[in-house]
Amino acid sequence: MPPTLSLIVPTRGRPGPLRRFLDSLAATTSQPARLEVILVVDHDDPASHQISHPRLPIRQVVGPPGQTMGELNVAGFEASVGAFVMLLNDDVVVQTRGWDAVLLRAASRFPDQIVLVHVNDTLMREHLCTFPLLSRRFCEFAGGICPTTYLRYRIDDHIEDIFNLLAALGERRTVYLPDVIFEHRNAVERPGTDRVYEADPAILAEDAPRFDALFPARKEIALRLLEIIEGRIDAALTASREEQLACITDPFALRTPGRQIVVRAAWWRRHPGLRAQAIEAGRRVQNRYRVSGSWGLLRAIGRRLGCLIQEPAEAVAPPER
Repeated sequence: MPPTLSLIVPTRGRPGPLRRFLDSLAATTSQPARLEVILVVDHDDPASHQISHPRLPIRQVVGPPGQTMGELNVAGFEASVGAFVMLLNDDVVVQTRGWDAVLLRAASRFPDQIVLVHVNDTLMREHLCTFPLLSRRFCEFAGGICPTTYLRYRIDDHIEDIFNLLAALGERRTVYLPDVIFEHRNAVERPGTDRVYEADPAILAEDAPRFDALFPARKEIALRLLEIIEGRIDAALTASREEQLACITDPFALRTPGRQIVVRAAWWRRHPGLRAQAIEAGRRVQNRYRVSGSWGLLRAIGRRLGCLIQEPAEAVAPPER
């Protein structure tokens, strides 16, 4: 049976963080058999070639050193077979149990599979889909998982911008899961501030213009996606939408509240302390029932309720002297 979800992880020379990431995957994935982990490694990095995991299906794509991050992600995508793909880094620690079921359930909200799902990376959070999950159908329509020209940055921005354009046209297809934690360890600690991510300014100076230059192409993809979603081609409607998109000149202006569908976990999953207390209370009830039977359990409950509703005694003023 082919895997459902392919995780694409470019890595070089960091076996320690990579093993930590794989261990966190194995500890939190509900169904490892439906995953495949695609490690994209350089042929001159023998330490990464030795990486495996006893509980995870791992495959490696070996290529020449010096490739762009766009090329690495595309190589991983082309080697993958899952119906859904997710871009990840080796400096991530997955903290949410059953994350795979939650992500795939979120993706299934849209049977046509035109959807972007992203998790809480603890740095960008709702502001950017740092680790995007996409369908293979979307990627094949868009010409791949991402352009190969991006050196390192703006890949997530590029993907999210397509869906932000869809939202601007009235079709929200981005699902954010704030309670699914993929902690991104690539952060800078500053006194008195939150952990922050810092980009290399020299590389960003090259990737930012590429992102801007591809804005018209992303608009074209968004228009074609709407035709797939609606199942029809209406020339007049498309022309109207083209005019609407022509008025949008700043992709970052699309990052407005409400552009995403935010899906929270059940309350007991968000408050593990309360869940633990409920489990402990249930254990005590079972023990009382086994020891004292039904009447003993009822008497214990009655005493407990009596303690909860008992009025506190009024304070007695000391006698005057």
